[in-house]
Amino acid sequence: MKKSKITIYDIVSVAMMAAFVYCATRFLMVKIPTPTGYTMIKLGNGIALLAGLLLGGWRGALAAGIGTAFFDLSDPNFAPYAFETFYRYFLMAGLCGVISHWKGANGTHLPRNIVASVLGAYFYSAMYISGKIIGSMVMGSAFIPALTANATSIASSLINATIGFIVAVALAKPLHHALEQTNMGRTLYHHA
Repeated sequence: MKKSKITIYDIVSVAMMAAFVYCATRFLMVKIPTPTGYTMIKLGNGIALLAGLLLGGWRGALAAGIGTAFFDLSDPNFAPYAFETFYRYFLMAGLCGVISHWKGANGTHLPRNIVASVLGAYFYSAMYISGKIIGSMVMGSAFIPALTANATSIASSLINATIGFIVAVALAKPLHHALEQTNMGRTLYHHA
């Protein structure tokens, strides 16, 4: 039985991708005020999915979760949700990464990457939307008013999911090719 160990390449790749996720979420977004707080249209979801496509399941999951959690912790409006954000993005990128890297594919097969990105993006969106609606209902709202009160957040989540999977799939092949030309990429893909 082969014993896996975490390498310096694993740590560096997760840290670098987490920084990219953070930057995409922080700087490539538009905040939208809603009655329940702010929501955003952002490229962070796409880069989080890209982390799964480039790095695989656990590395991509950690990068996406860490990058978005740091974003939340840096903004007082989102800081209380940092842990929730971490696990939702962890699951989104992890699902995308596991599917795209299944059986040694290493995120190189376009049809599989499309399926992985769509499933990851809309799985995240389903978690986010259900959390918003359930949160409103726990506070005493009925289902339809909860749905109405969160309509902007729901719409932005679906827009982010759609933009996210398109961005991730579009960037995956050229970035995967570039990464594979480096020692880090060769190590990640051939010793994963």
